[in-house]
Formats: sequence, structure tokens, C-alpha cells
Amino acid sequence: MRWLGFYSTEVYHPISMITDSLRDYFRRIGGKKDKRQQKTSLPRIHWKSAIQRKPIVLCELQKADGNVRISELGIICQFARSLKGAEPPQGEGLIFEIGTFDGRTTLNFALNAENYKIVTLDLPSKSQTELRVEPSEKKYIKKHISGERFIKNAARFPESVKKIRQLYGDSAAFDYAEFEGKCDMVFVDGSHSYEYLRKDSETAFRLRSKEGIIIWHDYGVWEGVTRGLEEIERETKIGLKHIAGTSLVVLKR
Repeated sequence: MRWLGFYSTEVYHPISMITDSLRDYFRRIGGKKDKRQQKTSLPRIHWKSAIQRKPIVLCELQKADGNVRISELGIICQFARSLKGAEPPQGEGLIFEIGTFDGRTTLNFALNAENYKIVTLDLPSKSQTELRVEPSEKKYIKKHISGERFIKNAARFPESVKKIRQLYGDSAAFDYAEFEGKCDMVFVDGSHSYEYLRKDSETAFRLRSKEGIIIWHDYGVWEGVTRGLEEIERETKIGLKHIAGTSLVVLKR
């Protein structure tokens, strides 16, 4: 598991950056356009310029449709591992995830941030949404169960899985009062529509602690996410940064 953590950020990520660049180059000279990618304007940084690399462990590396890439999983776990309270003997903190999906990121957060409880929110299957969603993402809503990957690993990692608290509700209408201002890390990976991106981002700003980190997924991939994050940066000048070679955006003090 520790080798997989090293592989994700030190092998997979550099290679994927090179292959992505080559693929983009050949598309340009061939006059082709990747419909899944938008032009982006947020400043890019290497993830190592934001945090110091630490040993991490990873499991459940098999990527399903809707999951973060292996390199992205490693990088967000590096952020989780670097939180001030991630190691004993510090007190227990909170990581909040908007969008459980199959629980792959949830489980890996729990494995790498030892002194943190992971609170994860997901829309119940077949529920109606408060705001508009993209037609192409409805398949992610109609999953059989939220958090399947951490549920099936409960016997293998009992101490980590018992730190996970699964909540259900629409992220646009959920009552977050219990968690506001208390979360050292917020991971936003819910609906990809512009309306939800703006609403979930407002929530993330309320949830994070004074020194809290916010990470968004799918920037440059989903038009609503890209437009929403670039608007937020233009309006607030808060310092959003795009992590090079990924679809992650980070806000870190």
C-alpha cells in the first residue's frame, strides 16, 4: 500500500503529465479537439510547491467511471496526510467530503489522516435534486449504494472505516450547522453543474476552519465546474490554484 502511494505521485503523475502533453500536441497539429477538456485560466502550480511530500498509503486503486485518477488520489491524500492533526498525538479533526460516490476517496482519506474523522455526504439514490444537474451525470446519482468501497473494506481496515460518518441529503439543502468552521479539509466532488458548483463552494467556505484547505475535482473537465471556479476567483481574488497535470483546484492558506 505504501508503494502504491509512492507510485501514484512519483511515477504515475509525472508520466501522465508527459502523455497528456503529447496527446494535446498531436490533437492540435491534427486539428482535433478533446470535447472533455475546456480552456482554463487559473494559475497552475506543482503539488509539491503547496505541501511537503510525506509517505502515504493507498488502496482500491482500480478506477471506475466517476473516480479521481490515481495521481489525483495520491495528491489529495498527500494533502490529507499533511494536515496538522493527521498524526498522533494531536487531537481529532474533521475532513468533510461533498459527494461520496463509491467511497474510494473517503476510505483513502481515513487511511492517511489518522486523527481525523471523515464526514461524507451523498445524495440518496433516485432522489430528486434541489438544483439542476447535467444530464450526463445522472448515471452517477443512480448508483445502488454510496460508499461501497469503504463498506467492503470494513473488516480489513476496521479502525479507519469506523472513523467514517456517512450522511445523506442534497448538498444544496443540507443543514451543515454542526460542521461549520470546523473542517481542516473540504473535498468538493458532488454534482458538476454550474449551479451546484457555486452552491457547494459557498458551503465549503463556511465549513473550513481558519487554516482549512479546500480541494475541488473536475476543473477543466466539466464546463460547470470550470466556469464556476474561474468566476469565484475573479470575484474574490482568493487565490485558487490549479494543480498541474490534474483536474484539481486547491485553496490553501
